[in-house]
Amino acid sequence: MIPKNSFSILISKYSLVYKIAIALIIVLVIFCVIGYAILAPTLSSFVKELQTLNLDDTIKEYLSSVFKGVQSGDAGEGLIDNNGEQTAEYQKLVQGIKDAVEIFKNNLGAIWGGIVAIVLLIILFTIVYYVFLYTVTDIMNAFMSSDSEYGFTSNLVANLAKSLKFSLAYVGLSLVLLAFMISLSVGLGFLFSAWNNLAGIMVSYFTLLLTLSIKRALFAGWMPAYLVSDMTFKESLVANFKIAQKYFRDALGMYFMVYLIALIFSVVVGILTFGIGFMIVVSMCTVYAQAYDLVNYYHYCGKKYYKDAQNVVDPTKKYKDAVMDNPIKNN
Repeated sequence: MIPKNSFSILISKYSLVYKIAIALIIVLVIFCVIGYAILAPTLSSFVKELQTLNLDDTIKEYLSSVFKGVQSGDAGEGLIDNNGEQTAEYQKLVQGIKDAVEIFKNNLGAIWGGIVAIVLLIILFTIVYYVFLYTVTDIMNAFMSSDSEYGFTSNLVANLAKSLKFSLAYVGLSLVLLAFMISLSVGLGFLFSAWNNLAGIMVSYFTLLLTLSIKRALFAGWMPAYLVSDMTFKESLVANFKIAQKYFRDALGMYFMVYLIALIFSVVVGILTFGIGFMIVVSMCTVYAQAYDLVNYYHYCGKKYYKDAQNVVDPTKKYKDAVMDNPIKNN
């Protein structure tokens, strides 16, 4: 019932999908411009030095020699020629790698500066992203509680201070967990890649997907409690873990499927629509996930809510008796 009602709310407020997609595209463009303005002067000399090595051509020549060696059955398959000496392509590749390492050493300060700049931009973008999520959640909460309609921009401005505070707290906590999840995913990936490279990639991917789903399921009630019940950070976090005790298993399965579908469909649709559909799919999954969080919270609190403009759901009742055809009369 909860997934079905969440989907109904998604359909009722589908305009939010386009609004958040447009907002994310605008912010992405701004951050890309800022990133280019910061990184271009810092890393331009490093990139130019790497380009002079023509490593891509060197690698192609070496792989071509390996392929020819496999076809002809030559010893070494691209490493050793018929005279027992290293092939010219292999020597050129080794020298190119040595030169690239030397360039990296000479530009280490600029490289680290670029990495720090990229990480900071990603963190800032994530903070803005959760501000948008707060806005989407607040608009859906107004609809669910009173069938009210609020504009995205006006709601964003009106709740900016509160949404920014929550976003900073959520992202701050998430960074620690994200570092652990990435380390675990990469570590298991390398471990299994010693047996099989494809297995390593698949294990790494599904480990990251599973840990992201666990994190989302653990903290799914935090934003709704903070927003709907106007709790403090501490009170809403405590309420969040109480909600997780009841809904964690169902939420985990739901978020795992949402993330999996979002990844598969965003790639497929993105390719077919030259990247335009990618943001629509991601935004749709984002709005659905926020609706699911809100519906879970309303059910936990036993609060009635609109699932569409004609029907109100009473979580204290079950199945067909939960939907009332005349919400005005029954409220």
